[in-house]
Amino acid sequence: MLPQAIEHVIKVNIKGKDYLYQFQNAWEPVKRRSFSKHRITLGCLIDGKVELGRKFLRDNPQYKDIELTFADNKLCPVGMPEVSLSTAQMVLNRTKTLNAGASYVLEQIAIQTGITQTLKTVFPKHWQELLSLAIFFVIHPDTSLSNYDVIAQSSLYPAAVIPSQRISELFESINYQPSVEQYLQLRLASNKESGKNNYWVFDATSVSSFSQTVHNAAHGLNNEEALLKLALLIDEKTAEPLYYKVPDSSITDIVLLKNLFARSAKIDEEDISLVSDREFCSDQNLQMMFRNHVGFVCGLRSDLKVAEQTFEAEAGSLKLCLPAAFKSSVNCFCAMREILRHSGVEQDKLFLHVYYSKEREADCVMNMTQLIEDFKRRLTDGEVPNSPYFRQFFNPEEGADGKIRYVFNVPAWTQFCQSCGFFLLGSDRIAHPDKALNIYRQKGIVEKSFNNYKDRCSGRRLGYSERALEGKVFITYLGLTLSLILHKRLQDADIDPERAPRLISELNALTINKFVTEGHVTYLWHKIPKRYEDLMKKLKIKIPCPICTI
Repeated sequence: MLPQAIEHVIKVNIKGKDYLYQFQNAWEPVKRRSFSKHRITLGCLIDGKVELGRKFLRDNPQYKDIELTFADNKLCPVGMPEVSLSTAQMVLNRTKTLNAGASYVLEQIAIQTGITQTLKTVFPKHWQELLSLAIFFVIHPDTSLSNYDVIAQSSLYPAAVIPSQRISELFESINYQPSVEQYLQLRLASNKESGKNNYWVFDATSVSSFSQTVHNAAHGLNNEEALLKLALLIDEKTAEPLYYKVPDSSITDIVLLKNLFARSAKIDEEDISLVSDREFCSDQNLQMMFRNHVGFVCGLRSDLKVAEQTFEAEAGSLKLCLPAAFKSSVNCFCAMREILRHSGVEQDKLFLHVYYSKEREADCVMNMTQLIEDFKRRLTDGEVPNSPYFRQFFNPEEGADGKIRYVFNVPAWTQFCQSCGFFLLGSDRIAHPDKALNIYRQKGIVEKSFNNYKDRCSGRRLGYSERALEGKVFITYLGLTLSLILHKRLQDADIDPERAPRLISELNALTINKFVTEGHVTYLWHKIPKRYEDLMKKLKIKIPCPICTI
C-alpha cells in the first residue's frame, strides 16, 4: 500500500539548507492578486533525499518509512506509477464507488482484537462470509438479510456476494458443537492469556422467535411467539462477549446459570465474578452466593437487613462532605465497613460500601418533585395515578362527605429526602470503595448488550428453523461483539456511546473507488474529512491509505 502523492510543494533554501513546504494559494478579489493562504512545513531535502519532519509524520503517520522523491512541485512515493490522462479517464469510466467507512472500522476492530484470526482458525472456508454478515447486522440493523446481496454490491465487505439461499445454507452448517464452542473457547483463552480479565458480567434475556421447532424455547402469553433465553458472559474491561449459551428456558437462578457457564466454558468457577443490581440482592441470594463461593459486586437496598445498620451509621458523616471521604476517581463521598457473616461453620467477609453524591441528591429530589406535581395535576383532573410512587407519597383519606381524598404524606417525603443521594454496594472481596464502584458501573454493559442484541443486531425476532437458528444466533453474536467493542472505545474516548448509530451511518457514507484490471483489484479512497480521521484516531483505528492494490 502506498499513500497518495503530496502536491503543491515548494523548495526554499534557507542558510544553505533546502526546506520543503506545502502551500495553498487563494485569490484576493479586492487587490486582484493571489496570496498564500497557509503553508505547512514538510521536512528537508538532503542530497536529493526527502526527510520528513517529526511534526508532519505525527499528523500523517501513513508516510512513516515511505521513501519519497521531489519533482514537479510534488512528493511522490517511490514505486507509484505515473498515470497518463487517458489512463486516468479509463480508470474513472470503469470505477465503482462503494460505501466503505463503517465496514472498514468494524473490520479493523475484528482484526485488532483477534476475532478475524479466530474466525479463520475455526471457519477457514467461510470466515469472510461470517464476518461480512456480522458487519451487515451492525450497519443495517433494520434490514432483512434477503437484501444483503443488493446492499453488499455497493459496499466494501470481505465477501460481497452471498445469495439468500447461500445464507440459509450457511446458517444450517453452523453447529454449536463443535464449531461455535471451539470459537468461544479460543476467545476465552485469548482473553485470559492477555491478562485483561478481571470481572465478568453475565445475565440472561429473552428473545422472540417465531420458530415452532426450537426445543429450548418457551411460548409466551400470546402463544404465537416463542421466547428463547440467551445468556452472555462479557468482559467488563473490553466489553467483548466472550461466551454465550442458549440454556433451557427453565433455568432462572443466577447461581445455576453461573455453574452452567463454568461447566460449558470449561473455566474455573473462581474466574467468574458477578456484577448485579440491587433488585437481585436479597439476604437469601447473598447467602447463596457465599455458600457457592461466587465473587460479586452487587447493589444493595438501604433497608436490607445486612446493610441497614451500616447505612444509618455512615449517612450522617457522609452528608457533612468531609474532604477526607471524597474519592475523585468516582466523584463522590465514600465509606466502607467490613462485616463478618456466619454461614454454618464458615465465616465470610462482606465489604459494605456507602456512597453519597450531592449532584445525585439534587437530581433525585428535583425529578421526584416534578413527578409529585404531575400526580397533583392528575388528581385535580379526577384521575388517580396507578404508580408505586403515588402510593408511597399519597395517603387515601375519607372526607366528611364520604369521598376519598388523597393527602400528601410528609413523613414519607422526609424519609425519602434523607436517603436521596446515597447508594450502597456489597462485595465479598473488594475492600476499596472506588474500585468496587468502577466495577459496578460496568454493569451497564450487560443492559446495553441486550438492547444492542435486540435492536442493533437484528436479534429482536429469530424466524428460523432449529437447524438454522444456531447459525443465526452466532452471526448476531458476532455483530453484537463488534458493536459493543465500538461502544466501549467511544466511551474510552469520552464520546457518548449513544451516538454510535449516527456515527456508523456517517462513516458508512465515506466511499472508496474499486477498479479491476487484468485480475488486480485497486482501491482508491476518497478524501476522508479531518473530523472522521480524528474519530478513527480516537477509536485506535489506522487511517486507511488512499491507494491499495490486491
